[in-house]
Amino acid sequence: MIHLQVVVSDTAELLADEAYGAGALLCWESCDTIDGVYAPGDTVALVTGVGLYDIWDAAGVPGTTWYQTRISDSGGTTFSAYSSPFQTTHGLYLSVDQFRAYVNSPLTDDALLMLLDAACAAIDDAIGPTGDIREFFRVQGDLLMLSRRAESITTVVEDARWAPVTLDDDDYELSTSGQTLYRLSDGTNPRWYWSGRVDVTYRPFDDTANRVRVAVELVKLDLAYQPGLASQTIGTWSETYSQGAPYAEQRADILASLGGGGWIV
Repeated sequence: MIHLQVVVSDTAELLADEAYGAGALLCWESCDTIDGVYAPGDTVALVTGVGLYDIWDAAGVPGTTWYQTRISDSGGTTFSAYSSPFQTTHGLYLSVDQFRAYVNSPLTDDALLMLLDAACAAIDDAIGPTGDIREFFRVQGDLLMLSRRAESITTVVEDARWAPVTLDDDDYELSTSGQTLYRLSDGTNPRWYWSGRVDVTYRPFDDTANRVRVAVELVKLDLAYQPGLASQTIGTWSETYSQGAPYAEQRADILASLGGGGWIV
């Protein structure tokens, strides 16, 4: 699932415009490629004075799905020009229904979506988004340590003395752990040691399950942390809160359990 935030300028003018009028809509469409055929998504009603609009795409894939937007009248007969196509690398790792399988919460779906979105954004900030990673290195010797475990290497470019060379598969070897690249001296572009700046693009191991675990724990913390409140009851639902470590400390500990030690763009 993808959460997009789209800025619409001058909503009052659009709603007063004869072409769109009261009931004007923000329309979005999606496609797997930037120049393919875009499929209509949903619409969001424009509101005077509101310039930021939330779009939720359950089928969207971060870094893969492309979007474009335009304005229409309430009947969908008059349209503005399309926006330029755009993407986002940030997505949700589980739906509201999936989260409710872990936690029984009285919050609405929209409220839980906001908490899940914040949790997933915090995870991306901590260890980077899903998908390919690109890192730059300056190392000495024949070993290069990646920040995350690689499932496969996409490209390696070695720039020695301002002469970048895209290495072949036989110029390096990925360790069994997936964390270390060895420079090989018997490949197409042989060299005993890494030289100059090294640009590596790789696909990390799938850690979705770990991200889901941490997202659930972060939202559970948000739901449970009530400073000064021992318990509360809403209808037949009730919950008792423990007063443990400070919120920021608990949140940091949950994110630290992701491992990975940071990321580099």
